[in-house]
Amino acid sequence: MRLVCALIVSFCVLLAGCESETLPSISRQIETLISVNVKDGSVTFFDLYKGTTVAQWNLKQPVKGGALFPDGNTLLLYGDELDRVYVYDVVTGKLKNEWKTGKGIVSALVSNDGNRIFLADGRRKAIRMFQMNGKESGEIKVGSQPLTLLQNSTGTRLYVIDFYDEKAYVIDVDKRQVMDTFSVPKFVFGGLLREHEQELWVGGHGSGSTVETKIHVYSLKTGKLLKLIDAPDMPVNFVETNEGVFGLSHGSNMVRKWSKSGQQEASLTVGANPFTMIGANGRLYVASYDSDEIYVIDERTLRIVARWKTGKGPFQLLIRGEDVLGKENSVNR
Repeated sequence: MRLVCALIVSFCVLLAGCESETLPSISRQIETLISVNVKDGSVTFFDLYKGTTVAQWNLKQPVKGGALFPDGNTLLLYGDELDRVYVYDVVTGKLKNEWKTGKGIVSALVSNDGNRIFLADGRRKAIRMFQMNGKESGEIKVGSQPLTLLQNSTGTRLYVIDFYDEKAYVIDVDKRQVMDTFSVPKFVFGGLLREHEQELWVGGHGSGSTVETKIHVYSLKTGKLLKLIDAPDMPVNFVETNEGVFGLSHGSNMVRKWSKSGQQEASLTVGANPFTMIGANGRLYVASYDSDEIYVIDERTLRIVARWKTGKGPFQLLIRGEDVLGKENSVNR
């Protein structure tokens, strides 16, 4: 009898321990800015309107980025040194699933049709396609280090830019095959697909000791270089909204604004080594990697309106809400 009681007590303690590991929950009603922080392996959740911290998940895992599922409440987190991706319910704070992918996942992108998720695998040198339930449905070999993922509005065409091979790959998603390639600079990092203009904007770090100072603009139809746009130094992230096109250069800590026709209108120095930004509700949100902050910028005036303290090393931003722009640009490593 004493043995049975001891076992029951031990089981209850185990259950209590498991329950205590549930992460803080986030209400369905709160539009949320999510910051994935790589220095301390945390995820910070902000109320998009109030600017207050809703929750902080101290995962203590080498996470590098994430992706939100179409329901807005399921968050996938990955890292190239993790042997699986983790799928959380942000409303309950509970781990829903683990997909045993193996190490090497460097970026993720949910398709615009909401039927699948693309994972760029640097070790397998491939784009891997998964159903939303975690079942792998295909693999497409591309380059040596696929990194930047972009897609068209319907999710039927995927653009993969390799970091090392100086190539961009155009993939027919339904056929699961590469339909075209074209040349890009080495060490490309970040891009913007402009379907209406039939343009692909490409940024990057530069090659060797030469720092990239230009944005390369290519034709989506022919893959030919159309023009170069000044954006020193190291343009690595882009967002297009109704106010114009915005580019983030992390080498010079600069946000630039261009008109829809490509004329530069304004610029702003922001943060310390900023890596990424996202747009929503007339605001830009810029992650300042070295100062552990989110800068909130008015899109129209390009003025800083707030600064929010986040976890250490904010590296990717996601938004759970309605009017979200820039969410199609997956730029992680």
